[in-house]
Amino acid sequence: MTDLSIAVNQILDKRDDYDTAQEYYEGAVEEVFASTSVRRALKRTGDHFRLNFAATPVNAVNNRLEIASVSAISEEAGSYLDRAWASNELQLEIAQVHKNALIYGDAYLVLERTENGFEAYYNNPKSVTVLYDEENPRLKRCAAKVWTVAVESTGKPRYKTRVNLYYADRIEKYISRAERLPMTPRDADFEAFADQYTDSNGVMRNSLGFIPVFHFRTEHPEGKPEHLLAYGAQDMINKLAITQMAANDFHGFPQRYVLADDASTEATDFGEDSEENTSLGNNPGETLWLQRVKEVGQFKAADPRTFLEPLKAYIRALATITETPVHYFEPTGNVPSGEALRVAEAPLVKKVRTRQLSFGSTWREVFTAILAIGGFKEDVQVHWKAVETFDTKESWEIAYKKIQTGLPFTQTMLEQGYDLALVEMWDAERKAAQEASQGLSEAPTTPVQPADTAALDDGSQSDTAKAA
Repeated sequence: MTDLSIAVNQILDKRDDYDTAQEYYEGAVEEVFASTSVRRALKRTGDHFRLNFAATPVNAVNNRLEIASVSAISEEAGSYLDRAWASNELQLEIAQVHKNALIYGDAYLVLERTENGFEAYYNNPKSVTVLYDEENPRLKRCAAKVWTVAVESTGKPRYKTRVNLYYADRIEKYISRAERLPMTPRDADFEAFADQYTDSNGVMRNSLGFIPVFHFRTEHPEGKPEHLLAYGAQDMINKLAITQMAANDFHGFPQRYVLADDASTEATDFGEDSEENTSLGNNPGETLWLQRVKEVGQFKAADPRTFLEPLKAYIRALATITETPVHYFEPTGNVPSGEALRVAEAPLVKKVRTRQLSFGSTWREVFTAILAIGGFKEDVQVHWKAVETFDTKESWEIAYKKIQTGLPFTQTMLEQGYDLALVEMWDAERKAAQEASQGLSEAPTTPVQPADTAALDDGSQSDTAKAA
């Protein structure tokens, strides 16, 4: 198999897993039933009720994954990055990449050279993949993008599958021969796609000199959805919530029964007009006329605690297995503070830092490539905002102690979440003030002598002294 068939099959094989991850994040997964009859009964009543806690582990990590700034070595390269950041709205792309990488486990960013420089945009893992070298799993061999396009047709619309293979030196373009791909596509199912940018074999030169597809993943070598371990607990929560909603109808409208005095009693005997009233009524102001009835009563609905107590247990189980603090699921409960809060959030903080390492290495690769497009061969440094939770007073006390112990002022301010350009301006002003203060303290002082005894440099006395 060549890279073409390997890449297409890899994308198609993972789509079901990505769809499942999206359904659990959006709360659209169907309830799991052991009984077909119960499934049919609840499908007509409360199957749409959802308490979606599976999204919380994803959002808890995503809310703390925020890049403060990206710095280069030279000032010219830094200015270029600032312009690129603003012109391409990279902050929006960064947020989209982080969120979807946590949902699916994988996300991709594609760079493309344009007349004005470049464009960077997020790509869904359902249509993009990267093939790595078998000997060196960190080395990208090529990347692929698969999507559906409409083709010209005289009758009803026809759709075929397009494929682009990205190499460091070239881009190969293909299109499927038929509308439907087989279960396991092969090279023979595609043909070269030639356009104005390619030669007759569907190949064009890659002027960038590198594979312009960048892979963000939660883990190496393969990414996993951040909420993968929450699937089972979410199924249990869904079952409890849906079943309780069905039981709530019986709390508001209890199911009643009538025991007849003899076998000849029918439902039509219970109304004043047997032709119009064929069943017992239960409306305000309505009079019930019961004949030949031995006993009436109602069935007791299920106790809500039957659902609520297990629900709390499953929520706590979901929090434990996903390493998400329990107070994220119970915001109105007892939220810890101070040191207790940091202890409770320690597993989450560690997980976020792991994601920063994984995502940060790819962002470093992205921004280095952006500098290369601009003609700069420099390395970059990605600065993240602080992960830990501190109140304002405590946060600044810690920052002050860091500076006192020798940590650079710039790094401390970046950890506080301030922009690099603003921090550098503050640092320059701070250094200038320190130098000015030091210069004043070290300036030599000349003692001032009384006018009547002070002598000039040539040995003569001042006019005031002579006059005296």
